[in-house]
Amino acid sequence: MTAVRKAENLVACVRDAAGGTGDTSEYRRAVLDGIRARIPFDCGGIAMVDPATLMLTSVTMVDVDDPTGRAAEIVAHLEYGTTPYANTYGRLARTRAGVQTIRDGIDGEIREALPYVEILEPMGMADEVRLVFRGRDGCCWGVGTLMRGPGRMFDHGDVRILARCAREIGEGLRLSLVRQAPRVLAEVTGGPAVVIVGPDDEVESATPQALEFLDRIVDESRLRMFPAVSAAVRLRTSGRAVLTRARTVDGWWLVIRAGMLDGAGRVVVTLEPAGPPEVLSLLTALHGLTEREAAVLGRVLLGETRVEIGRRLFISPYTVQDHLKSIYAKTGVNSRQELVAQLFYTHYLPRYGEPVGPDGWFTGDTVRAHQAPS
Repeated sequence: MTAVRKAENLVACVRDAAGGTGDTSEYRRAVLDGIRARIPFDCGGIAMVDPATLMLTSVTMVDVDDPTGRAAEIVAHLEYGTTPYANTYGRLARTRAGVQTIRDGIDGEIREALPYVEILEPMGMADEVRLVFRGRDGCCWGVGTLMRGPGRMFDHGDVRILARCAREIGEGLRLSLVRQAPRVLAEVTGGPAVVIVGPDDEVESATPQALEFLDRIVDESRLRMFPAVSAAVRLRTSGRAVLTRARTVDGWWLVIRAGMLDGAGRVVVTLEPAGPPEVLSLLTALHGLTEREAAVLGRVLLGETRVEIGRRLFISPYTVQDHLKSIYAKTGVNSRQELVAQLFYTHYLPRYGEPVGPDGWFTGDTVRAHQAPS
């Protein structure tokens, strides 16, 4: 099969997966299977990222052996630390192709580079290709890593095929978040969701609710601490408080924050359900809304009429209606009622049963997940 034919075949496979899978985890596995059938690899994975921060959240991996048991810590240190190999995906996201082999990404002797010494060599791998997945909106919604053993290097033809498909994969990741339906899961333990990360970036303690939230973000149980450790490493590197967002399998958006706990170098990481500002900004990114459309949507969610929205935003009711038509088209609905219903089933129904605070938003004291009506 020619390279062009392989690329076309893989694009078709990715589009089928985007339309035929129920959530982001299932979609990522289907994409990895599709790639492997056309560009064989020994192990690899795809991770979701918050497009605003490029922080890695949920991860789907295939055939990855972690002999040291420190995969999360190693990856976090390499990607968010201070070594010359940090911010690999951030740099890739600024390139046109968004795909690169380790040989093209590292100057000097590869076998002396930290990614090879700390990741590839312990896993018995010899080559790696990294990818960023941007949607048609230009935002990065995920990243990937594929590895091969000795004597089986990725060539430029492989890179070109992957680059041809990367945007389709990114668009599929974005759409999988839009369509993801809530799952029925057990009640979440009450109490604060807090993780304490020590100065050596090993997790010292975590509350039961934090563990349950992390289990609902990360597919791989052995990597469930990855979001917390990554946030701690990013905090130490940047010197600034960290805030990023992640989606759970049962349809919640969570906000992950990291801050210094004490003078001993310990970091406190908290996880909490996203409030209206975070949900609105995510909806804006997911559906490609303009700044003005986002402002109109925010007023719609507050129950305001076209006249009230126009008065608030200093535009005419007719202009408000034009913006609403654009919002309906982008979100796949035909009316204000359908729009509110869609947002209810996606962002409110999974949290039905929680107490509501004085600001009209869920307090998070008692959390139950419910299945959306079929």
